[in-house]
Amino acid sequence: MSIRDLGKSLESKFALDQELQFKVDSYTQELVAEWVAERIGLDPETSMKFVTNMKEWGLKSGNREFRERLLADFASNQVEISENALDRLIALKSQQARKKFLNS
Repeated sequence: MSIRDLGKSLESKFALDQELQFKVDSYTQELVAEWVAERIGLDPETSMKFVTNMKEWGLKSGNREFRERLLADFASNQVEISENALDRLIALKSQQARKKFLNS
């Protein structure tokens, strides 16, 4: 294998890794948003809109802003959740998302 072939191989792996991470992040945000919508008591129609908006917003904003927005949504709906509990939830949903894409 030449250096050029190795370089192309590494570029391909990097691109695939980035695509996988994007899918995992997107699906994680969807799973978390669904859980949050249920906990704050949204009806099914509002819940679907909430999940869609959170996915779009989260992908544009990043994980830190997504987390802060969720905490604000909990607070505005008088639902208590600790930052630690939310972090554990996000980590759990991320593991579920990763398993989904690695097993497909």
